[in-house]
Amino acid sequence: MASITQLVRTPKLSLSHFLWVPRLKLGKLLGLPKQSLSRFLQLKLNVFLFRFLPFSISRWYIATLGKLYYLLNWQEKKLIRSTISHVFKGRLPARALKVKIREAFQGIFDHYHEKLFVGYSNFNNLLEFLRKRIHFQGSEALQEALARGKGVILVTGHYGAVELLPGALAVNDYPTAMICRFQTTRLRVTMSQRAQRVGLDLIDADEGNIILAAMKALKQGRILITECDEFDEWRPDPNRDSSFLNCKLTSDRTLELLQKRSGAPVVSAVVQREGQRTYTCNLAPVPVPGSSPVNIPLSEQCLKVLETSVAAHPEQWYQWKKFGKMVQPQFEVRHDHQESGYLAPEVSVSVPDQA
Repeated sequence: MASITQLVRTPKLSLSHFLWVPRLKLGKLLGLPKQSLSRFLQLKLNVFLFRFLPFSISRWYIATLGKLYYLLNWQEKKLIRSTISHVFKGRLPARALKVKIREAFQGIFDHYHEKLFVGYSNFNNLLEFLRKRIHFQGSEALQEALARGKGVILVTGHYGAVELLPGALAVNDYPTAMICRFQTTRLRVTMSQRAQRVGLDLIDADEGNIILAAMKALKQGRILITECDEFDEWRPDPNRDSSFLNCKLTSDRTLELLQKRSGAPVVSAVVQREGQRTYTCNLAPVPVPGSSPVNIPLSEQCLKVLETSVAAHPEQWYQWKKFGKMVQPQFEVRHDHQESGYLAPEVSVSVPDQA
């Protein structure tokens, strides 16, 4: 005989169902669902606090706000967790994987803390920090590339303390340029002012022709910083595929096109967090196809450098959300979720997200 609940078809309710309603209302009250994590962390109060809070306290403060954000935006958190699990399941024990996932969120918070630290902390303290805390390994590769007189394409990724890289190069007298996109006017203004004071050329992706601006910077003999894991900014190559973290991707032609037009040498850069506010920027030359026995496309070589770092330290990569949106069909098919398919990004240039 059917029970009363079965007759009226009462849905099964878990604790999460009861928590979801107040969570949603609180999120709307704070305006969080309409904001990215970056915009939320750049609220006026946070910008004001960064002017005088010590580094360790501001780091804790940003991590606390970040946890609040993900408490309210639980679907975004779930996507990140699922993506990391998909990549490392079977390669790490369950307990170690759980630790890596927790550390990955701390890495995301560290990224935004470093972004705000560069944009809003005391300027003189920032300059001293950049001079003393970032150490360069393999700087001779960068100097040799600069000596060719065609500028340098410095390829990095959304890994480690990449937000410190442009300023660290500038304060060490390297002529540097970087393509940026700002989500807040406040950050655009303050970063432009600070960049001008140290001779850093910021190319605003929302103003003018990015390719022409990038070519101009290289012709001036500057180091042009670009990120190889801006997946949704890639210019796909229909004739070949590539892979990253064992996930299938289309190949990007942007880096090859920029290098061929400019003739600039390519150097990879990975800024590793070493703990205790110490960072190491590892630099290495990237062979240009045709100039050596290596005939692997530049984009794939640079992705491989980044992939090696992410495989060793997944907690230092903060592109899990964007990567997850791309490869979600690949890991959902394993669990018979939604229909599978590959999402190929098609935007013309690789633009670092200075959200």
